[in-house]
Amino acid sequence: MDILEINELLNRAVYGEWMMLVFILVGLYLSLRTGFAQFGRMGVALRETVGAIRERFLSFGGQISPFQAAMVALSATIGTGHIIGMVGAVVVGGPGAVVWMWVAYLVGMATKFAEAVLAVHFRRQYTDGSVLGGPMVYIRYGLGRRMAWLAGLFAFFTAVAAFGIGNLSQAGAVGAALAQEFDVPPAITGLLLALLVGFLLGGGIRRIARFAQVVVPIKLGLFLLAVLPLLLLHIGQLPGALALVFSSAFSFQAATGGVAGAALSLGLAEILKAGVGRGIFANEAGLGSAAIAHAQAQVDHPVRQGFWGLTEMLVSLLVTSLMALSFIASGLWQRFLGGDRVEAARLLFAEHPLGVAMLGVLLAVFALGTMVSWGFYGEEGAAYLFGDGIRWPYRLTFVAFAFVGPLGGLAALTSVADTLNGMMAIPNLIALLALGGVVGRLVGEFFRGLPWQPPEED
Repeated sequence: MDILEINELLNRAVYGEWMMLVFILVGLYLSLRTGFAQFGRMGVALRETVGAIRERFLSFGGQISPFQAAMVALSATIGTGHIIGMVGAVVVGGPGAVVWMWVAYLVGMATKFAEAVLAVHFRRQYTDGSVLGGPMVYIRYGLGRRMAWLAGLFAFFTAVAAFGIGNLSQAGAVGAALAQEFDVPPAITGLLLALLVGFLLGGGIRRIARFAQVVVPIKLGLFLLAVLPLLLLHIGQLPGALALVFSSAFSFQAATGGVAGAALSLGLAEILKAGVGRGIFANEAGLGSAAIAHAQAQVDHPVRQGFWGLTEMLVSLLVTSLMALSFIASGLWQRFLGGDRVEAARLLFAEHPLGVAMLGVLLAVFALGTMVSWGFYGEEGAAYLFGDGIRWPYRLTFVAFAFVGPLGGLAALTSVADTLNGMMAIPNLIALLALGGVVGRLVGEFFRGLPWQPPEED
């Protein structure tokens, strides 16, 4: 058995049904621990986030504002998977997959909230002002020295996975889109991506944060420009699309799909897997990646940053939902059921007033933001393992992969890195279960008006 066969076995495990169940159960546990903050505290969350964007907490540690930290996280989360991946979820699981995606998001909100809270609570701030935080840090300092190996595993998985989900996959999607829609040679795309990513990563978290707070609104504006005309074009089919989403979520469904028009029967298991899987890996709740960004926030209480985690999830949920509804309302899902998700997305955007070119632009902007934030995530994982001296070698290696991504030819490495991306969840979910009581205590203290007491150094 070679390494790719081993990787395939691991891939089926970390992205399989049992792992999805673990994600949901951890989310439910954290929902209980936080008093279902994603429902009962959403008004408070919006006041503490959207209502306080201009506030600065410059005397409360961290290196960037709470808003910037959330934008770095959102920049990583909202990538090409929110477009192509969402179309793929419907292609695989039919319209009913959307309901289960919503379930994964609603439960995952508590997970993302807890990750942000723990990231701030256990972060390490050094004399030069720099901050190191994220799951590797709250595992190490929350669970103690004996679990340092688990923290090291998370850091290793993150450092390597960033080359897949956050680099080669994104760069490859951009290269293919620009080559197909604008005849841009892959080498030119790779060079431009490498230069942009290198410049942004070279400035550290402050430059990345300034970029993220600009690029995320641009991403969202471009997305609305792309999807609203599609929704308006099929506005008469939207009520039927919504009805179909709910009616097909709990039942077996026979539909006409594929280029040959074959009848495909979707069982509940396929619908669940497609929807829950898309929800989990679109919002990244449970993977722990966003916690690395939230740890950098200048905030006076960890729970305040947890509210940014909730708001981040709402934005991501809106993007995936609108994308799915536009695809279902178009009727193309029936034609492509069980078929090619990329071609399905291309035909969907062929109906756009600006044509398929809109898809190419959208994928390029979405991918760039994701690459920069994931470059930072991977760098932080590497720095945890090897110290600050690894930062520039890691950045240069990441930039080299950004150049190679559009050229293709690294499918094996991408496959292994994507498996490690799923494996990031294992140490992180263990820590979330073990530290759920800490999150619950911090939430209770926050709403009782008690000041935050950072944990003592061990």
